[in-house]
Amino acid sequence: MKKNNFLLIVFVLFVTSINSQTFDFNVNLISDELKTDANSVIRFENYHIDMTSQREMTIKLKTAITILNKKAKNHANITLAHDKRRIVKSVKAYYYNAYGKEIKKVKKKDFKDYSASDGFSLYNDGRYLHYSYTPTTYPFTVYYEYEIKTSNTAFISGWILNGSYNQSIEKSKFEFTYPEDIKLLKSEKNFEGYTVQKTEKTGLIAYEVENVKAIESEVHSPNLGSFLPIVRLGVNKFNLEGIDGEANNWKEFGKWYYNNLIQSTLDLPQVTKDEIKKLTKGIDNPKEKAKIVYKYVQDKVRYISVQVGIGGFKPMQASAVDKLSYGDCKALTNYTATLLNAVGVEAYHALIYGGSRGKKSIDANVVSQQGNHMVLYVPIEDENLWLECTSQNTPFADGGDFTDDRDALVITPDGGVIKHTRVYDDTENLQKINASYTLNNDGSIVADVKMVSSGTQFDNHLGFESLSDKKLDKQYKEFWDNINNMNITKMNAVNNKKEGKFEESVSFTADNYGAINGDRILFPINAFNVVSYVPKRMRNRKLPIEITRGFYDVDAVEVTLPSDYKIEAIPDTVSVDTKYGTYKLTIEKISENKLKYTREFLLKAGKYPKEEYGDYRNFRKKVAKYDKSKIVLIKQ
Repeated sequence: MKKNNFLLIVFVLFVTSINSQTFDFNVNLISDELKTDANSVIRFENYHIDMTSQREMTIKLKTAITILNKKAKNHANITLAHDKRRIVKSVKAYYYNAYGKEIKKVKKKDFKDYSASDGFSLYNDGRYLHYSYTPTTYPFTVYYEYEIKTSNTAFISGWILNGSYNQSIEKSKFEFTYPEDIKLLKSEKNFEGYTVQKTEKTGLIAYEVENVKAIESEVHSPNLGSFLPIVRLGVNKFNLEGIDGEANNWKEFGKWYYNNLIQSTLDLPQVTKDEIKKLTKGIDNPKEKAKIVYKYVQDKVRYISVQVGIGGFKPMQASAVDKLSYGDCKALTNYTATLLNAVGVEAYHALIYGGSRGKKSIDANVVSQQGNHMVLYVPIEDENLWLECTSQNTPFADGGDFTDDRDALVITPDGGVIKHTRVYDDTENLQKINASYTLNNDGSIVADVKMVSSGTQFDNHLGFESLSDKKLDKQYKEFWDNINNMNITKMNAVNNKKEGKFEESVSFTADNYGAINGDRILFPINAFNVVSYVPKRMRNRKLPIEITRGFYDVDAVEVTLPSDYKIEAIPDTVSVDTKYGTYKLTIEKISENKLKYTREFLLKAGKYPKEEYGDYRNFRKKVAKYDKSKIVLIKQ
C-alpha cells in the first residue's frame, strides 16, 4: 500500500471517529425530564455572529433537533433567506433515525430556491433556500449547519431562551463578536428567575443555557417573548444595502433613515400636485383632506412587490408610483405621504411589525433595524391617525388587527420617535345583527339577516365581498354551522369603507330547525350567533391568561311562531357580569305568536393570572350554555 493512500485512510477513519463521537443522536440519551411536554428537543445549538467591520458580518449555525412527533414536523424543514448582499456560503443537513443512524444527507444543491416576496415584508426583494423533509417514522433527528456572509450589519439577530412552545433544550449557545471601535446596543428582558450563563467583554457578548424544560402551550398562552429571557442587539455603526449609518438613539436612526432612504424619493409630478389640490380645494379640515387623498390612492394604485433601489428598505420614487400605479408597502406609503404634503397635511413614514395573530412592538430600548412593514402616521390636532396604504379595501385610518396596539418607529426629518398605534376599545370591535325568522309547524324556518361589522371584526368579513356566489354561499353555511339543511336564497356583502362598516344581508330557508316530538316543537331561540367554544379543562395551569383582543356582539331578532302552537316553556332572562366580559339574553313576548330576543356578548381583552383560569372558563361555559337556550312549543 502506498504511503499517501495509507495516510488518507487513517485521516478518514479519524474524522469518522470524531463525527461519531460528537453526533450521537440516539433518542434514548434524552432525559425523561426534557421529554416531558416536549414535541421536539434541541440537542445542541451553536449560533455565532461575527461582525468583522461596519460592512461585513458572518453568521454561522450548527444545530441538531430531535422531532418526537408530528406536531413538531415543521422543525425538520430548513429555510435560509438570501439576496445579493446576503450570501449563503455553505449549507448541509443530515437526518438520523431514533437510534442515531444516518438516513439521509442533504447538500446545498438539494435545496430549492424561491422568491421571498410575500405581499407585506419590507425585505421583499430577497429569496429563500428551502428544504422540506417528509418523515416516515418518529422520532428522528435533523442536524444542519450553514454559513452566511452579509454586508447588511444593520440586522443582528437577537436571542431568546426558547423560541417555541413544547420544545426543550439540552444545550444552546448564542455568541456575537464585534470590532472594538463599534458600540454594542442591547436590550435584556425577563432574566429574573432563569439560569442563563452570560459572558460579556469588549468585542464579545454570549448567552448559554442547558437543560431547559419544555413549556406546554396552553389555551390563551402569552407570547413567549413576554415572559422568557429575551435579548435584542444593535450596533451604533452599521451598513444597510451599501449605505453606512451611525446612530446611538432612535432620533439619530430616524434622521439617518430619512436623509438616506426617504428624502430623495419624495418627488411628485406637478400635474399630480395640481390634481390633488383641485380635489381638496375649499376644504380646510386636514382630516377631510386626508380622507380625499386616501381614497384617491386606493382608487389609483394597487399593491405589488417591487424590486427597486435598495430593495427592502428604500421606497421607489413617488413619481414612479404615480406613473405605474403600483408599489409595495414602502412605495405606497411614500406616495400617499407626498400627496398629503402637497395639500398641506403632515404625514410621516412608520416602520412597524405587521401581523394579526400577535402584537409585536418595535423595541424602544435598543436602536436597530426593526419592523417588517411600513404604514403612514398622520398627526392631526389631538388625533394620531395610522393609514394602511397597501389595501384598496381598508377604511380610512382603520387598519384593524394587522397593525393595532403596538409601538412603531415614526421617521421624520428631525429624527425617529416611537409612537403607539391605535388601540381598539372592546366595544369598537362590534358585530351587530338585526334579523327575523319564521318557524313553521313542520320545524323549518325562513330567515332574513342583516349583519354589520366594524373595528377588528370588520377584518373577519372583509374577504367576503370578492368571493364568487358559490364560495360566498359556502362561507355563510360555514359561518352558521349550527343550522343544517340551509338553502340560501339571497345574499349580499358590501364594504362600506366610508363609514368603516362591513354590511351583509342574507336570506335563507332551512328544514328541521325545530325538532318535532309528538305535539311539541323544541328549537334554539338563538339562531344566528351561537358561540359554542369552551376552553378545555386544566387542573394545573402554568401560564398567565392573555386575551389579545376583545369584541362586542349585539343581536336583535324577531321570531314568528306557528299559529297552531303555543309556548309551553321559555328561558328566563340571563345576565352574567364578570371581569372577563358580560353576557345578557332577554326574550320578550310581543304577541301570542311573536317573540323578540336580544343578546349581548362582550369579551374583554386583558391579561389575567393563571389562578383565574377556572373563573374565565366558567364564564365561557355559561355563554356556550345560554347560547343554546331552547323554547318548547305545544300544539293548541
